[in-house]
Amino acid sequence: MTTASTYVQQDTYTNAIDKLEAIARNFDPAAPDVLRTQIIEALGDLGIWPMTAFTGTDEGKLIVVA
Repeated sequence: MTTASTYVQQDTYTNAIDKLEAIARNFDPAAPDVLRTQIIEALGDLGIWPMTAFTGTDEGKLIVVA
């Protein structure tokens, strides 16, 4: 299986890593839904969304991976 590579600006990438690290450090096992939401938000900040969120229009380029 091959996947497409996506490159983002270094600052965006570093900020995303910082957010994910903070999420991991503050993980509360009693609230796993909060963890999932925070990870989804961090990915969304990078512009990474599942196809189910696609409404038919997009401001950026669309990459479809089957």
